[in-house]
Amino acid sequence: MIDFYLNHLNLSSNDLQKVNLSDDFHNEGKKIIYVFKPINKCSFFQKRIQNLRKEINEDQYLVFRFQTLKGRIRRIEKKRPRFMAKIQVGVEFLVFRLIPRLIIFRRLFAYLSKETILILSKAEGLGRIVFSGFDIERVESSVSYSYVLASPSDKNYSSKKPSFGPIYGMPRIGKNGKIITVFKIRTMHPYSEFLHEYILKHNGYGEKGKPKNDFRVTSWGRVLRKYWIDEIPQLFNVLKGELKLVGLRPVSEVYFNDLHEDYKDMRISYKPGCIPPYVALNKKSSKEEVIKAEYEYIKMKKSNPYTTDFILFFRALTNIIAFNKRGT
Repeated sequence: MIDFYLNHLNLSSNDLQKVNLSDDFHNEGKKIIYVFKPINKCSFFQKRIQNLRKEINEDQYLVFRFQTLKGRIRRIEKKRPRFMAKIQVGVEFLVFRLIPRLIIFRRLFAYLSKETILILSKAEGLGRIVFSGFDIERVESSVSYSYVLASPSDKNYSSKKPSFGPIYGMPRIGKNGKIITVFKIRTMHPYSEFLHEYILKHNGYGEKGKPKNDFRVTSWGRVLRKYWIDEIPQLFNVLKGELKLVGLRPVSEVYFNDLHEDYKDMRISYKPGCIPPYVALNKKSSKEEVIKAEYEYIKMKKSNPYTTDFILFFRALTNIIAFNKRGT
């Protein structure tokens, strides 16, 4: 493993001026270990990072670096015009990113490439580091690379299998607190599910009740979300009896744990649904407004348990068609 990391930084002077990731930790006496080679250019790098986590001590920090899509374009621009750089990266993205994700090519590509990845999105790069057993302390970018200061984590994601396909399942809190898998069309980069706590910790929630500045969402994913196209696979959850057409949003464990204890107990008494109350009641999608709409929904359900969902379903359709109410 020694060839994978060294205790010195093999970077240019320009990079050093822009990336001072370890400065805040010198006074703490922490040992900073710099990864010698970009992680995405190391063969079988996922396993190597996981093994590296087992070898370092709790008082050590690691600095990883990897090349992102934007970084790749900037590197090529040094030799070719920008439009040619974009064309080349587009071809590389198709050949080295999309095609290898297909099941029929996945094993063959892994064998031929030794699981190296020419281009990593920022979300996938950070997600892979977290998946391997690290916490992200700081992230900085130079012209070509993203640099990550990481510390050993006590979280263990080794039992969770990352998803790559166009349809993926998210663990959500269902009725009676049962964990259910809610299916959606992929709108985020692979390994994004391991960054949920990181995003909330550093960015918090935005005005629309979603994580703010969420770089995990792809450009096409934002379009799918806007028109709820990504929600279509949830109909499978409806057929399984895990969701209803109208009901409280199926939320993550992190989101659920942030709620008031009394509201948690009240919430898990109801089966979640595909269409949230804030859409039917024409509320804003901020976290506060969503919760207000859910309280109103619960009050309506208690008064009219059999007709509430039916009424709100048609209200939601009216708001979507007549008032252009969209997803977030």
